[in-house]
Amino acid sequence: MDWLFPKVPAKEAGGAWVFFGGDFKTFFIHGDKESFTSRQIFKAGSPHTGVGRKSTATPPYHWHLYQTETFDVKSGRLCYILDGKEGKLGTGEKVVIPPGISHTFWNDPETGEDLDVHITVRGGENPGFDETFVHNFYGYLSSCTMQGIAPNLFQMLAYMDSADVVLTDFPLSTGRLANVVLGRWVGMYLAGYRTQYKEFSEAAE
Repeated sequence: MDWLFPKVPAKEAGGAWVFFGGDFKTFFIHGDKESFTSRQIFKAGSPHTGVGRKSTATPPYHWHLYQTETFDVKSGRLCYILDGKEGKLGTGEKVVIPPGISHTFWNDPETGEDLDVHITVRGGENPGFDETFVHNFYGYLSSCTMQGIAPNLFQMLAYMDSADVVLTDFPLSTGRLANVVLGRWVGMYLAGYRTQYKEFSEAAE
């Protein structure tokens, strides 16, 4: 079923992967068996990255099964919700999020500045949230958004399942079950969705 959505490769010189027409950029910083770090830049004023929590590129409210995540703000201001509580981080500040704690974040639209943040994840036997996940998840979401196509629930949950990421707001706290049943069994095994596409990988260059 993955043939139903056109895939738009996105890579520019200098190592940046570009999504949402250039409004969101990611850079590989570090990766090994222990941890992975991605630099992410969210453009101010963009409907995709600069209008608060409703921005297209804002991650869904979620938690990680095994990985600890750290936000390290390099410039701009990051707004977040962490276990139901809102907060903000400025340049030079960071927050560490243990496994099992629900969270999301976005660029603070009140500053009028781009948000430049390093995101590091570590822990767990499954690398899960890594460069492959970042390219494919945002590559898919950007491709759908820029072509006016609604993201497919089964595909999105397949991505979540592959990265050991669970959606917090799924009805009756069934996010983890939804990943397995709807993402893995229905989405991947029956419908044929994948979690890696050549258009969103280094191999596509």
